[in-house]
This record gives sequence, structure tokens and C-alpha cells, in this order.
Amino acid sequence: MNSGPRSDAAAAVRARVSLRQLEAFCAVVIAGGVSRAAVRLARTQSAVSASLAELEAAIGTALFERAGRGLRATEAARRLLPRALEVVERAAELPALASGAPDDAQRLQVGASRTIGPFVMPTLIARLAARRPGTTVELSVANTAELLARLRRLELDLAFVEGHVVDPEVSIVEWMRDELCLFARAGHPVLSTLRGGRPSAGFRDALVGARWALREPGSGTQDTFLRALSPVIGQPRAGVVADDPLALQRLVAEGDWLGCLSRRAIADALRAGTLVALPAPDRDVARALVRRFWVVRLPGRYRGDALDALLAEAGVPAERAVSAGASARRSGPGRRSRR
Repeated sequence: MNSGPRSDAAAAVRARVSLRQLEAFCAVVIAGGVSRAAVRLARTQSAVSASLAELEAAIGTALFERAGRGLRATEAARRLLPRALEVVERAAELPALASGAPDDAQRLQVGASRTIGPFVMPTLIARLAARRPGTTVELSVANTAELLARLRRLELDLAFVEGHVVDPEVSIVEWMRDELCLFARAGHPVLSTLRGGRPSAGFRDALVGARWALREPGSGTQDTFLRALSPVIGQPRAGVVADDPLALQRLVAEGDWLGCLSRRAIADALRAGTLVALPAPDRDVARALVRRFWVVRLPGRYRGDALDALLAEAGVPAERAVSAGASARRSGPGRRSRR
């Protein structure tokens, strides 16, 4: 049994730290300010500020510093946030647990990049809803770069992305393959350079001289397109840039631009004949246009049953998605006990 001044001090800190204080702390860090946190928590700004002051006094450490007219989280706050958020999220599960309510009454904050969001997630979320009708999913659709930033700010539980991810702060797991497709409107002049659907003389020159309808910087689609095509046609000339795949395919259908999107995104238009798939200029480009979708998480983030269920529906091994090959993370604070 522990005793002595150190254990007495720890007990005193635990007695002074409250859930209300931790809720205020997490909300201020995630929302980026006291006023926005107050709205998020349905409290007054003075009440949120008081909770922050009480928490700092209880743990004996400054958690925020003034930055202009706002607050900036200290290094101590960034270290505390994952553990504090876990306490808050676990506490939210207690009422249902105590009342014997169905254990699927949880909320998930999920991000999906702009191809995955409209063309893959509806089926996945519908399957989850059939299995866990009480779970609420808040789906945010944005490009890969924005989703990674939101993950680091702990605004999302996980994200499904299509872009190349190089970030030591997150764990990634391969989810599924996806093929990007070059395409043009029906009747586009570039089609005259094909013979039986294959490139003929002039096809590569037509790609070099074309103006392109491109996805925005930071998107996985643009990243894959540039890495695949730039070695062959040089820097493509952008005629229009759009962050919405549906808008981009309509732009190509109505104009003389060429496009590149996931085959999933243009499948209906290809079947209808309003868009025509173009072949890759060579086998290397064809291979480079096949990319991976990824599931991305912060390794130390708390994971509840609803998140495990979503990963199961997606066919992703939950343990892999959390640990990403780092054995030390398997026993970290984000691992939910199965006892």
C-alpha cells in the first residue's frame, strides 16, 4: 500500500480535479478559444474560464498562455489533452452503462476525403447503422491535408483518406485499392487519337497540350495524378481547379478540359456515355494511377466500441489500426479494456 507525502499529494490532486474542469479544458483546446468552447459546452465564458483556472491550480501547472487576444495551449496542455479527453469520453458512456441502455448509444466523429466521402462512406455507414442503430456518426468530408490537421487537433476519431500520408504522429493502415481514370467528354477531339480504345500516334501529344480540370492542392487525387503523369507529360496545364469531384466531372462534361478522378466517382457518367475513359499512356502510368485508401488515427486516442464496430464493418483489423506496428502502443492509454 502506498503511503507518504507523494501519495498524499497525488490523492489531493485527484480530489481537486473535476470532470467539469476537464470538459472545459478539452473544449478550449479543441475549439481554439474560451468563447467557442463556451458555446460548445452551453456554459458562460466566465464559467469556462473559472474551470480552467481551477484545473491549473489543482495540477500546479499553467495550461494556457496569452497569444494576442486569445489563448495558446502550453506543452503541458498538449501532453495532458489525450488523457483528459479519454476521461471525458469514458464519462459520457457512464449513464447508458448504469441504466442498462443499449451500448450502441455513442457518437463517432469520422473524416473522409472527397472521393471516399460521397462514393464509399454511405454504404459503410449504412451497414454500421443496421448493426448499431443508436450510434450517431458525424461525417466530415475534406481533402487529406485538412483531415490530417483535424486528427492532430483531436477533432476526429479517425479518417479515411486517399492521399499519401507521411506523418509520424499518426498510425495508418491500408484499407482498399482504388484506380484513378483519365477521362474526357463524349466527342472530345482527344478521342480521335485512339484506335480501338488504345493510344495511337498523337495521343501523348494531345495529353501534353491539353488543359486539365484538376482537384485542389492537398487532395490525394491531385497528388497521385501529378506523380503518375508528370514524368510523361510534364507539368499539366490547369484550366480549372475544383475541390468537389461531382463538380469537376460536370465541368469536364460541359467543356474541353481533360480530367482525372477515381473510377468510382465517374462510374455513372461512364455508363451513361456522357464521359469517356481514356487509356493511360503506358503501363508505368497505369500502375501509378492505382492508389490505396488508408485508415488514419492518432495512436493514443481513446477507442470505444462504436469505433471498433466501424472498423469491423470496413474490414480493418482494429488492433492494427491503433498500433500501426508499434507494440508499445498496444498497451497505451488509448486501448480500451476488453475485460
